[in-house]
Amino acid sequence: MKILEIDSPTTLTKSGLFNRKQIADYLGVSERTVSNLMSRRIIPVIKFGRNVRFDPVMVHKAMTKYQIEAI
Repeated sequence: MKILEIDSPTTLTKSGLFNRKQIADYLGVSERTVSNLMSRRIIPVIKFGRNVRFDPVMVHKAMTKYQIEAI
């Protein structure tokens, strides 16, 4: 799984948080995979009622725990 860098503020929403589709694009995975990562509590989620948002910095930190170094 490759993690992209945030290169411009235009990629962020006004609040600086990503929705499910944006975080899926950011991580390079499907929205279904994001849902699975959420339910397994691998990536942190901010909930507003039924809506979920993701802080890309916090998600990046969480995903680095699962990074495997090349041999």
